Amino acid sequence: MIDMRQSYYEIETTCKRAARASGFSWGVAEEIGKSIRSLEIMGLPGVKTFYNYLEDAKAKSFTKAQKILFKNTQDKKIFCPIETSVAILDDCKSLFQDNAVIEFSQMCHPLLLVPMINRASILIGKKILISFDQIKIILNFNESITLNSEGPFPSQTTKVLIQSINDDEKYTNEEYEYLYQLSLETFVEESEGKLSGAGAGLTDND
Repeated sequence: MIDMRQSYYEIETTCKRAARASGFSWGVAEEIGKSIRSLEIMGLPGVKTFYNYLEDAKAKSFTKAQKILFKNTQDKKIFCPIETSVAILDDCKSLFQDNAVIEFSQMCHPLLLVPMINRASILIGKKILISFDQIKIILNFNESITLNSEGPFPSQTTKVLIQSINDDEKYTNEEYEYLYQLSLETFVEESEGKLSGAGAGLTDND
């Protein structure tokens, strides 16, 4: 029986190798390992979702967009969240330039989008919103996420929307300026007397 208390490193390594054994290239498999580790660190069901994804892949054929468009639909085909997130990450600076909405139809296990799109957030310098099935996930510069649900997360959804959003400041210039001026009071000007008192060698004892 396998001990369920694996380290994050063990989870990453195992999922990377499982992805490679399932037909992904080593490059994509490494990204998958990092992604599942990231989900687990965030308290989300990364291992369980990836397990279910691989089980579903045995019975269903998932597709990937040859080029990411703002509206991505393929008749009765289900988009793969892994291949989709890799493609978005590769072209993220162009795709999120004007905060346009990127839409996908029929995607499986959309939670698997989160880690790589979170990395895109820091690359473009904006937060990114992912929404599906009344669930909204805001990705914050690869530092954290904000979501309005504790799950369960769907194994398949009929619509996924992804959009970069402007990060409005939560404070005024006056509030920050007050704190900045207050912070200046922690600085102490150095004086010649202070330096000599610290043993600066200014006194001639000869």
